[in-house]
Amino acid sequence: MSGIKAWAVLLSVAVFGSFVVACGGGAADSNSASKAATSSAAPSASDVVPEIEVPALWAWGDAQDLRTLTVTADAVFKGTVVSLKGERPQAPNAAGDAPGAPAPRWADLPVSQFEVRIESVVSGSLLTDTAVYEQIGGLETTPDGTRVRIMLERDEPVHVGQTYLFFGSFQDDGSVVAPPFGRMKVRPDGSLATEAGWEHIGVPADLSRRTLGDAEREISAASRE
Repeated sequence: MSGIKAWAVLLSVAVFGSFVVACGGGAADSNSASKAATSSAAPSASDVVPEIEVPALWAWGDAQDLRTLTVTADAVFKGTVVSLKGERPQAPNAAGDAPGAPAPRWADLPVSQFEVRIESVVSGSLLTDTAVYEQIGGLETTPDGTRVRIMLERDEPVHVGQTYLFFGSFQDDGSVVAPPFGRMKVRPDGSLATEAGWEHIGVPADLSRRTLGDAEREISAASRE
């Protein structure tokens, strides 16, 4: 099974044994440690799961213009998240094919797998009515039994029942991945919304001012240029 496409360079690593977040820089150290301590504090209600957000630098250059984001995606499609199928550990040799290659810093993070119902394909092709969408992050249990949710910075977990416009890439096993800047929420009225943290970035900001129909026409035209 292939590893998740690396759009993000992590600034810290969640260590499963202690869930300590360690960063390379001095100022980042204190900020991340504070965030980790706050995120892993006891929840105020039994149904609240504490969150640990892993700081990340995103390589979002492809999202500076619509044509680039479109042609670098294997498929652009509208789909609704039907269910959370489960989780898997990140591939142990995701850094490269060579045996003994250093693993990327996100290699130990869980990967959530969602079933997505394909509703329309704007660019590229999908041969099935459903797809497995993978996203780094998920639930883990600390040594003391506390359940915590691990997620990458500016990569809000997709929501079951929500419809999205995905700029997706295929993995070797047929599953689909998409960065947070290549994923737009489709509102009931047909307008589009960016994921949190991407409101002022290139294509996400531009598409948030479009309806789904207008966006689909522009993406289709961009794929033919």
